[in-house]
Amino acid sequence: MSKDIIGPVGEVTNVLVDLGPRIIMTGSEVLGTADNISIEVAESTTKELETLKAAHEIRLVSIP
Repeated sequence: MSKDIIGPVGEVTNVLVDLGPRIIMTGSEVLGTADNISIEVAESTTKELETLKAAHEIRLVSIP
């Protein structure tokens, strides 16, 4: 798996995105901190990955 944002026609698959240090929250409650958060993105465009890396807040939502 690559950490670089590469792929044909602006689309990438199976890339590891390092998000850096983050505060871990549920709702408005702070649960702790993490030195580094990394997520594996299964499918995205290059522009979407750049937006993800620059985001100050990222929400993870469980799919029922």
